[in-house]
Amino acid sequence: MSTPKNSSNSDTDVCSICLGALVQPGMDLFKTACQHQFHFVCLAKSVEAQNHECPLCRTRLDSLSQIIQTPVQSTSAPVQVPIQAAATPSSTASGFWSTLRRSLSNAYSWLSYSNSSEDLVDEAAVRALSARIQAARQRAANGTTELALITTTTTLEFGGQVSTEASNIYGMVTLKAPSLLPITASEKELNELRVPIDLVCVVDQSGSMQGEKIALLKKTLDYIIDQMSSLDRLAIVSFDTKAYDRSNGLNMMSHAKQQTLHTAVAQNIHADGGTYIGSGLEMGIRMLINRRTKNPVGAMLLLTDGQDNQHHDYSQLMRTLPDGVVCHTFGYGLGHRAALLSQLAEQGHGGTFTFIDQVDSIALAFATALGTLFTCVAQNLNVKLEFDGSYAVTHSHSIYRHEPVQLPSSQVTFKLNDLNSEESRNLVFQLNVPVLVEQPNNNDIIGRVSIEYTDAINGRQIHTPTIPFLLARPAQLTPDSPLLVVNYALDLQRNRAETSRVLKEAVNESNYERARELLNAQSAKIRASVSAQDPLCQQLIRDLEYQYTSQYEFGTTMTNMYMQHGQERFAYSTATTFSSNCYMTSGQERFRSLARKYN
Repeated sequence: MSTPKNSSNSDTDVCSICLGALVQPGMDLFKTACQHQFHFVCLAKSVEAQNHECPLCRTRLDSLSQIIQTPVQSTSAPVQVPIQAAATPSSTASGFWSTLRRSLSNAYSWLSYSNSSEDLVDEAAVRALSARIQAARQRAANGTTELALITTTTTLEFGGQVSTEASNIYGMVTLKAPSLLPITASEKELNELRVPIDLVCVVDQSGSMQGEKIALLKKTLDYIIDQMSSLDRLAIVSFDTKAYDRSNGLNMMSHAKQQTLHTAVAQNIHADGGTYIGSGLEMGIRMLINRRTKNPVGAMLLLTDGQDNQHHDYSQLMRTLPDGVVCHTFGYGLGHRAALLSQLAEQGHGGTFTFIDQVDSIALAFATALGTLFTCVAQNLNVKLEFDGSYAVTHSHSIYRHEPVQLPSSQVTFKLNDLNSEESRNLVFQLNVPVLVEQPNNNDIIGRVSIEYTDAINGRQIHTPTIPFLLARPAQLTPDSPLLVVNYALDLQRNRAETSRVLKEAVNESNYERARELLNAQSAKIRASVSAQDPLCQQLIRDLEYQYTSQYEFGTTMTNMYMQHGQERFAYSTATTFSSNCYMTSGQERFRSLARKYN
């Protein structure tokens, strides 16, 4: 037997049992006596199902059958390696037995998960709910049958540029989502008329969570359970060095299922052991991948107060997160790796990272995320920006392209995972304006923006009418021409977008003094800008100039801040930062008020 991490089958590159690729992250391989290779977990499942022969050549697998004979244990308790696999080995075979133990532990963990149940979505009930939400919105819109779900506006830094001079000017596309329901909606309507969700909570139960932390985490999970409607589905995964399915899969949140889950949280989650975030991530993602039915919105919430006992890169694992599912991450206290959690959130289809500094703020942080998820109005947005001729968009300052990148094209598409009730997105870009002398009478630059997205309420594909850009290009302009006045709204959003970019640079700067220099330079730049006296700019300056007691606190807080300003989405903020409060929606505020009673 061997369990190599990276090898290929001489006969085939797939596991003949599951038909998946042999080489996969975290999947041990097993070579039988007949020299055929399979995923260890797949072969373990096959043997558990009383198949004691090689699936390819029918050679008996008696040795493996004898090892794998312990019944699968409850998913509420850690998986134990069978006693037969742990018989006293010789010192020369210690590596073999260590690998076998790990493989068996992985196999039994997956076997336990494979027995998890999934309550199927009541698709007829979801359609009926969608119709009720649509009717409520139409009543608020005076009975019109077509609702302008998202409004779009376009802005350029200047109204005109001289045609005989080349320049780079900024432009902006602004998306605005309306309220999901009218402001006159009752509490009952707000509770009942919202999009059903599939939610997986992946939470740390390692030894560092002992005491008040684990107690408050349980209260927060109780809060989340209570906020679920009967059409929502919820799963809870806890992890230390292994992952545990505390809910037995995705459960429809009927009253009875809620009570069962409350009991599971109270009795089965205990702080102990080390930390391996990947075990919880993998189980949570697998639950979402294996769904036979889906609610309109899917999400995963990950919380940890520490870091892995060994370094891991989860980029490949995060690429398996299903489309449309967003991952929000939460770093609790000063022991977590903010860089890892923020990366997981970015790779998780534009999720948020939240630094939770206070013990009693877990519920508020999760409530803010719930307020975001429960008010989703649009998904899979494609914002198509194009200009006639050879006018190139050269740089983008939007987090939706992650970093300013060279884009020598007159057509660019911004991709957003979702847009929630009352949220705005200001996509700032830079436009290369070349010298134009061959057409002195018709040099105006014309551009346009169109949006395609999925309506989260009814699943319809929406295509918006195009919205134009226009930049006048006369042969001459006087210095006092109104066409040369900087657009105030664009200047404000440029300050916001550039601050997000500078904050990310500062977080990644190992030299703390150099990081402070970057923030001070950005603060001075905002002070000299047209929109310097705007309340948002004043708050940005205040937050940039705050002096932290440690570089670690600086890094975690600034990571939280750069993601909020880059995404223009509120997440729980520490008492030292105020500038992101402008992004809070009424839905988030409502769920935060409900969460306070769980502390």
